[in-house]
Amino acid sequence: MPADNRADSATCAILDAAVAEFEQHGFRRVALDDVARRARVSRTTIYRRFAGRDELVAAVIDRENAALFADIAHELRSRRPQSNYYVEAFTLSIMRFRQHRVLTRMLADEPGLMLELAHQHWDAAIERMAGALRVIFPDGFADRIGATAIDELADTILRYAAMVLVLPSRPPLSSAEDIRRFATEHFLPSLPAALRAVPV
Repeated sequence: MPADNRADSATCAILDAAVAEFEQHGFRRVALDDVARRARVSRTTIYRRFAGRDELVAAVIDRENAALFADIAHELRSRRPQSNYYVEAFTLSIMRFRQHRVLTRMLADEPGLMLELAHQHWDAAIERMAGALRVIFPDGFADRIGATAIDELADTILRYAAMVLVLPSRPPLSSAEDIRRFATEHFLPSLPAALRAVPV
């Protein structure tokens, strides 16, 4: 097996083990020794790929977000939205995040860590969301509105999503219909006029 494939295999094993450990023990309480044991690698192998636990946590979150956004994009692309694409992308993002075991564990146990990671990796999160939006939109729509508008939309979705996920609300935003209504009343009017002017 080529060296690169071995490296990829070890990295995947480490990330998979870290996900399992984070899910079981929380993000702050996981020891790299436990991750190494579960992944069947040495601590040295982990440190060759990640500078420390914080970098490993960031890599796990990035990988889980990438998979989450890809799932959201696939689901929206394959079904007919119940409202418009902006509202539906927002609603589905919230619902899928709440169903994600590791990300919801982080939100429940370590909301401060979520904010810390957001500060460190906001650009990457916007890039992931923008990529998902390009898949979600009908053919040709992304080209019509341009890259800047897509990035602005991704940024707005993530900011409102953080608000809904972190802060309490009255009335509660429990169901997809609750979130869809919130998105229609608050999120949608906040979008740049250039976006709202172009029908999806």
